[in-house]
Amino acid sequence: MNNTGKMHDPKNILEVSDLVQTFTQPYGILDRLTGRPKKTVHAVNGVSFSVRRGEVFSLVGESGCGKSTTARTIVRLLEPKSGTLLFDGQDITKFTPAEMMPVRKKMQMIFQDPYASLNPRQRIREIVMEPMLFHREAADREEAHVKMLRLLDIVGFRPEQADRYPHQFSGGQRQRIGIARALATNPTFLAADEPVSALDVSIQAQVLNLMMDLRDEFNLSYLFIAHDLSVVRHVTERLGIMYLGFIVEQGERDRIFEKPLHPYTQALLAVAPTLDRKIAAVPLSGDVPSPIHLPVGCPFASRCPQKMSICETNRPKLRILDGRAVACHLY
Repeated sequence: MNNTGKMHDPKNILEVSDLVQTFTQPYGILDRLTGRPKKTVHAVNGVSFSVRRGEVFSLVGESGCGKSTTARTIVRLLEPKSGTLLFDGQDITKFTPAEMMPVRKKMQMIFQDPYASLNPRQRIREIVMEPMLFHREAADREEAHVKMLRLLDIVGFRPEQADRYPHQFSGGQRQRIGIARALATNPTFLAADEPVSALDVSIQAQVLNLMMDLRDEFNLSYLFIAHDLSVVRHVTERLGIMYLGFIVEQGERDRIFEKPLHPYTQALLAVAPTLDRKIAAVPLSGDVPSPIHLPVGCPFASRCPQKMSICETNRPKLRILDGRAVACHLY
């Protein structure tokens, strides 16, 4: 039992319950003079899922659906507005920065842009050694230096490359440096925010294979954020499909890929690159609703080819069906 009084499943390293994240748009002088109300962006709306130990769990959806915001809120780069975050049995939802310090050693993040996520003024050795020394994973700089060289070797660098700066490396190499930095504190959980989307296709497979090898070597668990289902299929065990800040379908990879139930999941799979086309592509019409003014009914109703009248007025809840959870009035 965790410190919230709820039962914690020891098989899970992360449990997210009813997570909500909102942002208030900037309020300027003209807004005050005209009396316009402040606008709230509803980025994440009651998201719930768990990540098992040693598992890759993926959040998938179009750009702007809230998946990256979910990841940043989970690792507490953003303060959650409501909901519960359990990490390794601890409720970290309202942890202060000081209380989060020991948790951050075990919970690290790999960022999407390998060009912007590394300090251009630091040499690679300093980028990797700094978190070791800060979190006291090394007793001194000599020990940190030895560990740094080992991590760089694991991700494919020679010792002499440690003295170079980030701009001297390619995008794929920079992402490997980011991975080495994330491993520097000996974490058990990594949130990977679209770690290969900024890389060439030829490099994506190399980085993904490296991440899977590291999972086995370091006994890692991943929250993998992506918009490309063809990438997700090769790395994940379970996944959640997000739309407008909601999870609309969630379950085991094979069940969802073989027989998607939600119309949005069907649309995503229909346009994913594949040699085995089982689902006919149906172009989606209409625009994604504004996250400022959420629909009262199904968030996908305005674009759904199978929309019914109830979809406009009642928001469906996730229901267990055919071995997965789906939020759709069709079922």
